[in-house]
Amino acid sequence: MPNTIAYLVFWSWPLVVLWLLVKYPVKHAIFTAIITAILLLPSNFIIDPPLLPPLHRETLTSLSLVVFLFLLGKKLRIAKSGIIIKLIIGYLGVSLLSVHLNESPIIVGGKFLPGLTYYDAFSSFVQTLIWLIPFFLGRYFFNSVKDNENIFKILVIFALIYSLPMLYEFRFSPQLHRMLYGYHAADFVQQVRSGGFRSTVFVGHGLTLAFLIATCSIAAMALHKNKVRIGKLSPLMVIFYLSTILVLSKTWSALFYVSLSAIFIYKFSPSKQAKWGLLIAAFVLLYPVGKIMQVIPDKEIISAINEYSTDRGQSLEFRFDNEEALLKRALEKPFFGWGGWGRNRIYDTSGKDISVTDGTWIVQFGLFGAFGFFFYYAILITPLFYAVKNIRYIKEPRDKIYFSTLTLILAVCLIDSVPNSGMGSMHLLLAGALLGQSEFLKKQRYLLANERT
Repeated sequence: MPNTIAYLVFWSWPLVVLWLLVKYPVKHAIFTAIITAILLLPSNFIIDPPLLPPLHRETLTSLSLVVFLFLLGKKLRIAKSGIIIKLIIGYLGVSLLSVHLNESPIIVGGKFLPGLTYYDAFSSFVQTLIWLIPFFLGRYFFNSVKDNENIFKILVIFALIYSLPMLYEFRFSPQLHRMLYGYHAADFVQQVRSGGFRSTVFVGHGLTLAFLIATCSIAAMALHKNKVRIGKLSPLMVIFYLSTILVLSKTWSALFYVSLSAIFIYKFSPSKQAKWGLLIAAFVLLYPVGKIMQVIPDKEIISAINEYSTDRGQSLEFRFDNEEALLKRALEKPFFGWGGWGRNRIYDTSGKDISVTDGTWIVQFGLFGAFGFFFYYAILITPLFYAVKNIRYIKEPRDKIYFSTLTLILAVCLIDSVPNSGMGSMHLLLAGALLGQSEFLKKQRYLLANERT
């Protein structure tokens, strides 16, 4: 149960956001507020006020930023024209149709799941807009390719600082969240791996923290390629150190993402990196098709993993089994899904929820069906498509390296959404930045073309 400190830190956070906006340049303040909230605020701490969407550390930060930016006179144009707005409208439309098609209640054993009403549609509408706030902030405020070096430096510096409490938890087990906030944010057993521990610190789960460190490691590679030092530290030393932290995190997926990104960054040109990022992300759109048609070799993948680690093989098999059960449930309403109130989940005859949802894709497919799944991922893949089209208009080679690395980070986020849910507010801000920079490059091109004519 959260203690008094958890409540004090949570409710005082808007004041910290205001202080950052007053004290520092707006870009620095926004990025620092978003990443610091993830790293320091209590995890899985949710306040559910009446008539408002649930508040947690990321939604609280997003709302605080929007309110204080407005009060401080900082302009934020959200409704810019373009395909992205049409895709967002499409996603909102699907959620409305999902409500209309799920008005009847469901009774499973002793569990009563209410039918959906138009209040649920309104709630979904508001939650979607709040979810997209970091995306809009990135699109509007970080729309210059010159922003990327500072973004990557901040990521790496935060990772280096955060590695210190991580090292403590590798040795003594993930206890810092409990010690400060009075409760474990995730199942402790899930953090035990190979005779040691995954660190969680205040992020909440070892997988999530490892993915965050992987993102910072990829950013460090771009700094290394551009020969940018982090204080007195060489970027190569930083890469080696963060890679060691990832090994100690005992998370194969994060190590795989970093290794794959290293191949692209050091072996391919920036333009080819962007294209590969788009192709990798497109796999996510095809994954449900492969699962439905049963062409993805689940058993072969599990057998291959078991040869190296039985624990990880069993973990993957558990994920696949849950995914298969949830997909079967989702296919009962394949187009617009089951909507909210847990109607997309699996219950036993007594009404107990026996499902485990890990991947973002199966959550979206279950909630809003194939159409909701498509619009959700189309919103996130569109920045990659724009990046591929406009990277050639970047003149400086070092800016191209940062830009293409940003495409890889987003592509890795999308791939991670198949087994996990790695797309948090920080990565949404980076996705918005990639879109904003691509749009600005396109606009610059037209302005130069008009000047010549």
